[in-house]
Amino acid sequence: MRFDTVLIDIDDTLFDFRKSSYQALVKAFSEIGFSFGEQEMREYEVFNNQMWKSFELGEIEKDFIYAERFRRYFASIGLNADPVEINRRYLLALAEGRNFMPHCRELLQALHGKYLVVVVTNGDTYAQERRIEISGMAQYFDHVFISEQLGTKKPEKDFYDKVFQVIGPARREHAIMVGDSLSSDMQGGRNAGIPTCFYGKKENADERCDYVIEDLLNLLPILEND
Repeated sequence: MRFDTVLIDIDDTLFDFRKSSYQALVKAFSEIGFSFGEQEMREYEVFNNQMWKSFELGEIEKDFIYAERFRRYFASIGLNADPVEINRRYLLALAEGRNFMPHCRELLQALHGKYLVVVVTNGDTYAQERRIEISGMAQYFDHVFISEQLGTKKPEKDFYDKVFQVIGPARREHAIMVGDSLSSDMQGGRNAGIPTCFYGKKENADERCDYVIEDLLNLLPILEND
């Protein structure tokens, strides 16, 4: 068997982060009397995505993202609100998100007991741990590694080195990295020296993707047949 270890991202790979994020933002903004819809979501995402990319590149620290993304968004729309408070409300609401990508549970059930399933995420520690806890899927994860706890992040090689120090260095030879982010997951797999599987549209894949799936269940034949 070539693969016995599956390193897998959470946000927008297993859990529908965008849907949960949108619902959390609607709730957070409604609490301060501001109407937040799909148009506002797209405007906010410009700032949020830019900052997460800067974090992945090592240009900023994660703690800087949280309030700063809201400060920049507020400045762009002329909203007078406290970015620290909105971020607090948002993360609390996000932690209660129960939205999943299609076939998430079916995939995890199929992997359980057959492969070592290792979650690797750059997300907020409280939100990620809480979402995993209430998802009913924690039983399917053999290990969960969150960047804040490791003191490093995807896509850095050091992140993966620390993961394999815990799960066993020999597992690197039989591991695959699965995720939706080219810059975080696919580049991370490359830096770690392991094969990668991109979850997304084929037209969005690049040379960092060894495999591409548009349905999570399509991961199974890759693991079983390679």
